[in-house]
Amino acid sequence: MKTKKLERWLLLEQSGELSPRNLRALRRELAGSEEVRVLRNELGWMKNTVLTPVLEPSPWSVSKIAARLRGERRTAFVPKVWKSALALAACLMAVVGIFNFHDKRVSSTPAAVVAASGVDVWNDPFEEDLGKLESLIVASSDSLDIMEM
Repeated sequence: MKTKKLERWLLLEQSGELSPRNLRALRRELAGSEEVRVLRNELGWMKNTVLTPVLEPSPWSVSKIAARLRGERRTAFVPKVWKSALALAACLMAVVGIFNFHDKRVSSTPAAVVAASGVDVWNDPFEEDLGKLESLIVASSDSLDIMEM
């Protein structure tokens, strides 16, 4: 058996990932060769020298991590709210600016131009007709008819 394949099988054996068929073939190799047994012992010695971390963290660490994750979710939501609020404020400022701009403008038809043309802006030409219509509505027999109109 090639050395690369043998090393790979030994590593898979140590991690428990070697299939039963390949495990039987590896055991045959171990029984037949002293070099393979020495290599297996060296890999086992190296595995034992490496410190394996505790698989389960302490409860304090778990609660700390959970608190940080909850805090990050909250902070991830806040910028979305701030973006919306800032966009709304910018729109309101634009509208206020437009209204302020138009309030300060001088009318395009000043009173001097209207007076010079002889048009009376306070008198409505239909005022007399509307007055007649109003008196007819009031003179009608039923006051509820006004509401139905």
